[in-house]
Amino acid sequence: MERQTEAMTAILFVDDEEVIRKSFVRELEMEGFKVTAVAGGEEAIEALRAHGYDIVVTDLMMPGIDGFGVLKAAKQLAPLTGVIILTGYGDMGSAIDALRLGADDFTLKPCEIEELIFRIRRCLEKRSLLQRLAEQNRRLEEEVARRTLVEQELVASESRFRLALDASSNGVWDRNLVSGEVYFGENWHRTLGYADGDEIGGETFESLLHPDDRPRVLALREAHVRGKTDRYEAEFRIRNKAGGWQWMLSRGQAVVRDGRGRALRVIGTHTDITRLKQVEAELEGARADLEKRVRERTEELSQANIALTVLLKKREGDQAILAEQVMANTAKLVEPFLDRLADSGLNGPQRELVDILRASIKELTSPFAREFSSKLIRLTPVEIQVANLVKLGKRTKEIAAIMHLSPGTISIHRKNIRRKLDLTHRKTNLQTMLSLEG
Repeated sequence: MERQTEAMTAILFVDDEEVIRKSFVRELEMEGFKVTAVAGGEEAIEALRAHGYDIVVTDLMMPGIDGFGVLKAAKQLAPLTGVIILTGYGDMGSAIDALRLGADDFTLKPCEIEELIFRIRRCLEKRSLLQRLAEQNRRLEEEVARRTLVEQELVASESRFRLALDASSNGVWDRNLVSGEVYFGENWHRTLGYADGDEIGGETFESLLHPDDRPRVLALREAHVRGKTDRYEAEFRIRNKAGGWQWMLSRGQAVVRDGRGRALRVIGTHTDITRLKQVEAELEGARADLEKRVRERTEELSQANIALTVLLKKREGDQAILAEQVMANTAKLVEPFLDRLADSGLNGPQRELVDILRASIKELTSPFAREFSSKLIRLTPVEIQVANLVKLGKRTKEIAAIMHLSPGTISIHRKNIRRKLDLTHRKTNLQTMLSLEG
């Protein structure tokens, strides 16, 4: 099953060093991945625009558009694409900057193919989790939208229901405030469960009201009688024949008032809204249930974010410890072989190369080697070599002879180094500046 997944995994590998590029591509394809390799940031962005990739593995420092540019383009074009950064300088600051920009993982160059494959598979697992999370969020949003639609439909239904009941009420009432007579229509007794011909038994309307509703209903009626409101409207519970409580909506309006504005006669309707109240209660329960689910889901996401943060901090700590161990043991492992090589009868140029190598290793393993400024890590691998030789006091021709390059090429590299260190328009000695940076 894992092989089938990897066969469907498209990887874009970006590195300006051809040897590294070919080596990793060959190894990844042997593992069953579908790999596209490009030599720089411009080609990588073109490939991302033309095709979809599951994973992008990119070198951090490249001429032109660097790994940061590739990372930004990948996340803009396909946010779920996993991005793994390769960096050969062991600088945690750059790695953290890449992670802040959206990188999913990083590893130091040179690295074993098993290490890269492990990180690729971990990115695929993370991508799968994010896709599942997005699907769950989509379903939750659909559920929220569905319930919102139901709520809107219920509100609309309530409005239509009320209008329909206004047209065909459950009982008309006519209250004469001068004589004290009250007339209830033919539907009134049926609404309360009485059959035709049944008598309510001398009960008055006021006595049938629920005790908790009676003061409010009477106050609303009196306010309309006094002319304080344009119409009378009240919702209340009333006792039916079975002894239960039914919800009623009563609406009315004064049809006759005296000279002082006090109502003399009020006519209105009673409408049974018991079912509507039940629907409102169900809707309130559904809303409460939805809010509970949203809170629970939010808490789950919060816990997941906390777990991911802890995992990231632990991995950064492990990486720092590994880097310390590698740097501490490098000199011990390499120095004896340099001594043997120096005693093996080397000629002058060979001895000079050994001295350069010894000085470079000493500088690399010093406690200050990991404190290079962010400007120095922008240099390419070749520029790093040139900068190191300049720092050791070598001239352009000497550097050209050591690196088997032309003096003109070395001069171009020196200009690039000055540009990346913001020294182009400053009369600063490059060797002095590099000594300060190291």
